[in-house]
Amino acid sequence: MFLLAACSSPAEPPLAASAELQPPDKLILRVSAATALEQAELTAPDGRAFPAQRLVLREPPQPEQDNRRPGVILGGSGGSSSGMDAGIGLSLPLKNPFAAERKRPIAAQAEFRLPPDLLDRYRADPKAWMVYLTFGNATRGIPGPAPE
Repeated sequence: MFLLAACSSPAEPPLAASAELQPPDKLILRVSAATALEQAELTAPDGRAFPAQRLVLREPPQPEQDNRRPGVILGGSGGSSSGMDAGIGLSLPLKNPFAAERKRPIAAQAEFRLPPDLLDRYRADPKAWMVYLTFGNATRGIPGPAPE
């Protein structure tokens, strides 16, 4: 069982979304997902759809490179009653072959323009709205996140 668990791929980061209202007419949706956001659409309870006016992607930081190198260590110790001792050591940096690289989420920001009355309706009941997010060939719908 342990070997199977060690060889499995790491879980993808979950989809996370938050919203920010910027009166008089802007709704900013922040999304964090395993893949890059390509399109976003906000659908009102009455069925009207509002495509994102602007998408901004923030790529995850690149993992740090492991620059450790093999080395030789020379050392010595001694005292008045024990005499002198010398030692040689080898340093071999090893990477765990069973540890999979963790996938880092990709952050995106989608900006929507809504008439002020619809922005007020979103503030009153965000869960009645749907947000459709497109990642490559997949589209996922989520209820509108509550504004911060």
